[in-house]
Amino acid sequence: MRHFVMVLGFMRWALALCLVLSGSAGAQGSSASATFPVIAIHAENVAHTDIGARIAYLQDDTRQLQVNQVMADGQPWMPVARTSPNFGFTNNAYWFRFALDNQTGKPVTRFIELPRPFLDDVRLFHFVDGRIITRYSLGDEQPFVQRVMQHQNFVMPLNLEPGRNQVVLRIASTGTVEAPLRLWQPAAFYEAASKENLLAGAVFGMLLVMIVYNLFVYLSTRDANYIYYISFVASYLMFWATLNGYAFALAWPEAIRWNSVAVPFSIAWACLSASLFADNFLKLYRFSPPAHRLMQGMALVSAGLMLGSFVLPYVWIIRATSAFILVVSCAALSIGYWRWWLGARFARFYCLSWTAVFVGVSVLTASKFGWLPANFWVDNASQIGILSLVVLLSFTLADRINTDRSLRINAQAVALAHAKKARASQQAMLQATADANRELENRVQARTNELHAAMDQLRLANDQLQRLSMTDSLTQVGNRAFFDQSLVTEHKRASRLKQPLALLLLDIDHFKAINDTYGHPAGDACLRTLADYMRQKVQRAGDLLARYGGEEFAVLLINSTLGDALDLADEFRADIAGLEVVFEGRTLRFTASIGVASAIPDMQFTPSQFVGDADKALYEAKHGGRNCVRAAAPRLAGVTSNALPA
Repeated sequence: MRHFVMVLGFMRWALALCLVLSGSAGAQGSSASATFPVIAIHAENVAHTDIGARIAYLQDDTRQLQVNQVMADGQPWMPVARTSPNFGFTNNAYWFRFALDNQTGKPVTRFIELPRPFLDDVRLFHFVDGRIITRYSLGDEQPFVQRVMQHQNFVMPLNLEPGRNQVVLRIASTGTVEAPLRLWQPAAFYEAASKENLLAGAVFGMLLVMIVYNLFVYLSTRDANYIYYISFVASYLMFWATLNGYAFALAWPEAIRWNSVAVPFSIAWACLSASLFADNFLKLYRFSPPAHRLMQGMALVSAGLMLGSFVLPYVWIIRATSAFILVVSCAALSIGYWRWWLGARFARFYCLSWTAVFVGVSVLTASKFGWLPANFWVDNASQIGILSLVVLLSFTLADRINTDRSLRINAQAVALAHAKKARASQQAMLQATADANRELENRVQARTNELHAAMDQLRLANDQLQRLSMTDSLTQVGNRAFFDQSLVTEHKRASRLKQPLALLLLDIDHFKAINDTYGHPAGDACLRTLADYMRQKVQRAGDLLARYGGEEFAVLLINSTLGDALDLADEFRADIAGLEVVFEGRTLRFTASIGVASAIPDMQFTPSQFVGDADKALYEAKHGGRNCVRAAAPRLAGVTSNALPA
């Protein structure tokens, strides 16, 4: 409980910091009046210019000023003190003014880009000699088709006359007000837009692949953590596409109302998914009921915010969701570190992966409040955080597999403890039967019935453990223990019936080179392919197939002569050379060397000697050029064999 109080204290500190910072957002200029910046246009100008702070602004508290009033003398224009105008969440309208000096001596065309597609009302006025030459009225409250250029951002072409061209821009929005303006040469703009769309497509594709892949994993595991994770990625994909204008441009260009609520809705959706994921993955319902109730409460608040995005004013809901996602991130991350600190090793990669997301979302949220200037890293902070999550989450899932393996080992220990308890109960029952009277015998009978039920359950558990212990988890064929046990049994049977017994030891050639070149997953794929092929071939009753170790397989043939075994081994060798393993777009091939031994066992010829003969023959095949079959001479009672070529 003391640690939980520390987590709540950290959350209160984070909330207080948000309130302090939000109170300072919007402080942009100094008290001095601004001079109107002039940007020179030369024929040799660079492809684009970030206007940034080279602009003056005028705050319109009433939102009623008209362009003729703004252009009148005496207005309190102010310089922009930051690298880019950002006033955070505000109810005011802002006017921006700057001049483009066309020094080329001829008309030129330039594009002004405002890369903030979530602004409600954007108006541009182009003046030459006091006359309005061009005007535009844009915003996300108008259908996308009405834009002068069909681009996810606000792009406004200007035909600049020689000399001084005045540009006045008005921006008003119920969300944040930002104006990181860019001036483009047309050809450079189209080239940059193409690259930007390519990068956006890569991000979209990666997130979509994450959703589809984890959906398949969920369908095979039915683990709710994957559903919550998929929900979080989907919510972020919707948020990212809406915030960057791609959703309005491509998915719902006519749905103005939905576009206006998609951002707060997706943020609230992300809060809901993150709360449920943290609660379920960290197992808070068993670890800390107060923390469990906290995350469940946050999930309910998130669901309420999702519904509220449709009915509450945008100016309220966007502030509420932007602040609440910081609260959810702080809570989920703090509890995750708390779990890690108290010994939950599976929480360590969770903490690292969600730290990346928290930092990215925090940077993006801080920029929306106006606390950070706009630049590449700030604008793409959430994308960078999500992509970092992709990498780190793979370690999280792998770590979870290791944790599950430890749980299975503990289950085996519990089963052994139950077995000891059952034996002790049985001894007590026998002793009580010898000394008890009729009434005591009735009680013992009842106890016996309970014991039989427990032993039946124990027998089922032991049978399941026996099957698991005798099967190789990678190839799903018998493992080394299964082979050793079966060899002893069949050796005794063949010795009793005086029947020949044949053994094939098969080893993949240059398997280490496959692992070193393509990675261990590629080697695993080769092993599975080889096991699938041999499983189809070893079908005769009594014959058995097992993975002997590493890249080595063993085939035990009942009542088979050396000639029969050599024929089958050569068939294996030829077919294996023709196998194809498709892995990550590559086609892998490999060959195998096979050692064969055959004998009619007797008491002097042990199973280990039988394996030794086959192993020596395999050694001869390896040093005889590989991709070949070598056989040991048939054993006679008490006579040692030497490896012979096939």
